[in-house]
Amino acid sequence: MWMTLFVVGLLIIAGLAFYLGKLLFQLKAQQQKQQQALQAHQQKLAERQQYLLDSITLIGKATLEQQCEPSEAALRIWVLLENMQPELAQACRWPALFEMYDLIKDMPTHDARKALEKKELRRQDHLRQQKEIELKAAIEKDIEGLLALLQQRH
Repeated sequence: MWMTLFVVGLLIIAGLAFYLGKLLFQLKAQQQKQQQALQAHQQKLAERQQYLLDSITLIGKATLEQQCEPSEAALRIWVLLENMQPELAQACRWPALFEMYDLIKDMPTHDARKALEKKELRRQDHLRQQKEIELKAAIEKDIEGLLALLQQRH
């Protein structure tokens, strides 16, 4: 009788040990999947950050080489900065870029621009062009500083 109880006890312990092993195996597999998902997410974030950095650098260099209008650069760079590192998109850090961005951010584009009356379209273009002339050197200085800062960080 004791022998039967001993064997039953051993079988119960063996069954529990097997079940515990199975649970531990499942836990380890789940942790590995979570780690892989985290690494994939971090990789996507790193790729996105690199894309934003490359875009800012490309637009900045194109502007310094007179291949991109200052207003276009200000609009695109500011939006990219806000997406890449919001703490960098501060008006006090890049005052000329922000001033240009702030002027044109609400101006209509594409179909909305085409729908404007000629007089209003000319007024907006004149305002933008005058501000570009006024801020050109300061925007270039802001871009040079931004590119230097980004190069240091990466």
